[in-house]
Amino acid sequence: MDISLMLKLFESIGFPAVIFTIWYIYHNAQVKTFENIISNNFEILKDLVETNQYNATVMSRIESKIDGNLWCPILKKEIKTA
Repeated sequence: MDISLMLKLFESIGFPAVIFTIWYIYHNAQVKTFENIISNNFEILKDLVETNQYNATVMSRIESKIDGNLWCPILKKEIKTA
């Protein structure tokens, strides 16, 4: 806001103009903070989706190997050590 406009508001309206100006500055700061939080959370969620897709792919490969009657890698290691 322009300083001269704020001074005119203070002269004509008085104390409510001061409260409004403080609220307006605080509100803008909060909006910027929330925008930063939302953008950070979006980036984190995007990374988590990629990780979940990778895990689903790996689990699908393991499931297909089990269904194809191949040895489970963990069981194969246990048989070799026994």
